[in-house]
Amino acid sequence: MKRIYILRIIAFILILVIPVITMNLKNNQISEIDNKKLIEISDVLSGDFTTNAEEFINNRIGFRTTMINAYTKAMDSLFNYMIHPSYQYGQDGYVFSKLSREGFDSEYQDTFSNFILKIQDYCNSRDINFLYAVEPSKTTVYSEYLPIGVNYQNFNLNYLLDSLTKNNINYVYTGDNLINAKNNYQVFDKKYDANHWNETGAIIGISTILNKLNEIDSSIDKFDINNYDIGVSTHTTLPVSYFPINEETITYELKDSSNIKNIDTFIDKIKISEHYSNFAHYINTDNIEAPKILVFAGSYFNNKHKFLTDSFSEFILVHNYQNILDIDYYINLFNPDIVLFESTEYTHNSTYFDATSMKEISYNKPLSSYSNLINSQFTNLDNTYKINDNYAVTDLSIPLINNETLYSYVKVGDRILDCKTITDDNNHQHIEISIPSSELSHINEITFYAISNNEMEYSEIKINL
Repeated sequence: MKRIYILRIIAFILILVIPVITMNLKNNQISEIDNKKLIEISDVLSGDFTTNAEEFINNRIGFRTTMINAYTKAMDSLFNYMIHPSYQYGQDGYVFSKLSREGFDSEYQDTFSNFILKIQDYCNSRDINFLYAVEPSKTTVYSEYLPIGVNYQNFNLNYLLDSLTKNNINYVYTGDNLINAKNNYQVFDKKYDANHWNETGAIIGISTILNKLNEIDSSIDKFDINNYDIGVSTHTTLPVSYFPINEETITYELKDSSNIKNIDTFIDKIKISEHYSNFAHYINTDNIEAPKILVFAGSYFNNKHKFLTDSFSEFILVHNYQNILDIDYYINLFNPDIVLFESTEYTHNSTYFDATSMKEISYNKPLSSYSNLINSQFTNLDNTYKINDNYAVTDLSIPLINNETLYSYVKVGDRILDCKTITDDNNHQHIEISIPSSELSHINEITFYAISNNEMEYSEIKINL
C-alpha cells in the first residue's frame, strides 16, 4: 500500500513538473492553437509584471496544445460546447470568430476614410484609376446564426460606408451581393474558416469588384464561371486549429491556366512588412491589351488570385495593412494602370491600419501640378550618393547640401517617379528612391528635381549611373 502512495505522489509531481520543464522558451514562437505570437521572456518585465508573467506561463507551458485539444474535444463531444481561444459556436452549428462587445469608434472610421481619400487623390492625380473594396465578415452575412442574445448592429461598418460616400470615394461594398446570394449558396462555410469567405463567396465578392472595375475600364473582363472546373474538398479541422470537423466545401479551378505566368523577379527583393509579407505577381500572356492592376489586399484574397488574373495583363498583389502606407513606393516599382485597395470590416482598427500613421502620412504633389517655377539651384548633391542594386530593385540615396527641399522627383526615361525627401535627426536631408533595375539597364543618366519649401523654386540634379 505504501508503494502505491509513493507512486501516486511521484505521478502527481511528474504531472506538475513535466509541463514546467518542457516549457517553450524559444524566441519568435507562434501558437498553433490561436495563431498569435507568444509573449517573449524579455517582455515579461515590461508593463504589468503579474499579467505578463501569467500570460507567458499560460501560453508557453509544456503540452499546452495537447491539453487544450483534449479538453476541447471532450467538451464538444459531451456538451456540444466549444472551448477555443479563437472560435465559438453560434446557432445551428455555425462557427464564428470569438465575439467581443461591439464598440463604436467614429473617429477611427473617419481617419480611415480620409486616408483612403488621400490615396485615391494620389492615384487619380497620376492618371491611375482607383477602387476601394470593402468586404463583410461572416458575422455580418450570417448574423441570424449568431449565439442567442447577440445583437450585432454593425455600427462601425455602416458609419464607414456613409463616410466613404461623403468623401466621394470610388468604392464597392460586396456585402449586399453576398447577403442576397446566401439564400441559394453557402458563401461562408458553416464551420470552416470563421474569418474568411469560401470560394463560392469569393467568386460572388470578386465578381462584384470586377463589375465595378469594368465600369471604370470596359477592357477589364468580368468574371466568367465557364472558365472553371467545379469540385469538392473536405475540411477535417478548423483553420490554425486541431478542432475536428468534417465539412465539404465547393472548389473552383481554372480549366486552363497555361497563359498565367507566375513572376518571381521581385520575391524577397522589395520592401515589405515582415508581419504582412504576402506578395504575388502574374503576367497573362493571352490578355496583353488589358490594364495592369496593383492590388493591396488582406487574407480574403489568399488563394483567390485565380479569380482575378484572367481579367488583367498583369496582376500584382501586395499584402495591405502597413504596406498600403508605401503606395508611392509600389507605384514606382510596378507602374500600374489601376490600384485596387481591399479590406475587411474587422480589420478596421489600429492593429491592422494604424490611425496615427494614416493621419501623419503625406505624399508628393504630382510634379505636373507645378508651373512657372524658378530654376535657382537652391540645393544640390552633397558628396557621394549610394546605389544598391539587387538585380530586381535599385535603391538610391542622394544626400543634399541643405534642408530646403519639400518634394523631390526623378525622371527615368519617360517616367517621373516620386522620391522620398527625408530629414534626419541632425536636420540633414537626403532623397531616397527605388526603381526597377530593368528600367535603368539601358540608361546612363537620371535627373532629380527638388522643389523648394516655398514651392517657388526647383533644382535639377543629374546623376551618372
